Amino acid sequence: MPTARAYTLQYADKSSALRIKWPSSTIKIALSKSLNAPPSNIKEGSDVQGAVRRALARWSRASNITFIETSSDTVSISPSGNGDGISLITVADTPENRAAFDNADRTGRTRVFYDTAMGAITEADVVVNPAARFSTDGTLGTYDLETTFTHEIGHVLGLDHSSEAGSVMQPHQGINGLYEQAAVSARTLSDDDRAGVRALYGSPEGFGAITGKVGDITGSPAASTHVWAEEVQTGKVVAGNSTLPDGSYSLEGLPPGEYRLVAESENDHADVKGMASGLVPGTRLDDSATASHVAEIQTEIRVTAGANVHQDIPLDKKGLTLKPQLFGTNGHLSTIAVPLAQGKRYTIFVGGEGLDELHGDGITVTSPFIKVDPSSLTLQAGVNYNHPIISFDIEVSPAAPLGDYSIRLQSRTGEVAYISGGLTVDAANGVADADAEVDNDEAILCALGINDNLLDIFSASYNL
Repeated sequence: MPTARAYTLQYADKSSALRIKWPSSTIKIALSKSLNAPPSNIKEGSDVQGAVRRALARWSRASNITFIETSSDTVSISPSGNGDGISLITVADTPENRAAFDNADRTGRTRVFYDTAMGAITEADVVVNPAARFSTDGTLGTYDLETTFTHEIGHVLGLDHSSEAGSVMQPHQGINGLYEQAAVSARTLSDDDRAGVRALYGSPEGFGAITGKVGDITGSPAASTHVWAEEVQTGKVVAGNSTLPDGSYSLEGLPPGEYRLVAESENDHADVKGMASGLVPGTRLDDSATASHVAEIQTEIRVTAGANVHQDIPLDKKGLTLKPQLFGTNGHLSTIAVPLAQGKRYTIFVGGEGLDELHGDGITVTSPFIKVDPSSLTLQAGVNYNHPIISFDIEVSPAAPLGDYSIRLQSRTGEVAYISGGLTVDAANGVADADAEVDNDEAILCALGINDNLLDIFSASYNL
């Protein structure tokens, strides 16, 4: 069965690796009649069809894919391994749709059918969870329906989950009110999302790529290592991916420019094991995570249109104790990117192992447009949490480009850890608010009647 990595769902057979994607630039999508009369878990008066159409338009602009909209009386997604040839978007509360979810902490699910010989997608069905509460106006205690649709349509196109916290395709969705801010669940696509879909459907003539292999400190291939590219001039995260079993990585769809690379293994904040059943005060996170390895390629890598730059990465820095797991603002910890506005000042919180070994000068944001105040570093006291929690102040320049930025942490002993894309500068922050975070979805690949679960993570926010 396919090996799933960030950006593309990849299928490897005995002779080659196939990318799972639609075979043409036109995709027919059937809107279920349930969108006209949504069930009670969707707030009355919500703009359900508008949310779907805006999400489709967003991805269409980024991918050069044309979606042809049709209507359907069908209300349930196809059974696993038995597609009906209709790519359906539904919100109906039916036994079949409920059976696609194991609890209310999943907002959506996408089931993809494809041809194993060619890697061509033949059908993709989307359903939102009938047990979760949704709205399109930011109502507290609900999930933003348009955000859910935007994420799921990324799966429809063949994208897997991203490790960039600010990406639409990252695996968690904040409930309305997280961080006590109104725009946590991003409806808009990040640079990482756009690069990912260009890798599948874009024209290679207009964009470049960086490829290579990552090796650990012994020289062996470093599988499942997160690699990302940041613009040298702005510090924005532009694209990220995960290495394959042989250590190879590929960052495609990059606009021409100069980049720096970072590679990090065991990215704990992206997969917090102890959050599987929800995190509440007094709960202890899993302490069994292995050591993290970090490599920073400071040499400027120039990418030109239509060209591929080769860059191997040695993981030469080993971190034994510095493991940031959760982050946030306004007393909330989560794994959702913190939304920032240009020209504003914020207090950022980070929780995890080894953070009490930091000094103020060891905290930076990898952008000249976001400054950290070293004197503001504070170790939070009296918090019922098994790892240290720190806070520090940042100031966002009024000229900060919109996009995602990383937090870099360095301990007194020289250990380095990142929160990749953990800060998002967005002029129009969307509508979402509240005090929880959940697993966004589960995407399912179906081939020859066999199901392959891509991800099965549950999580929740943490309120200090």
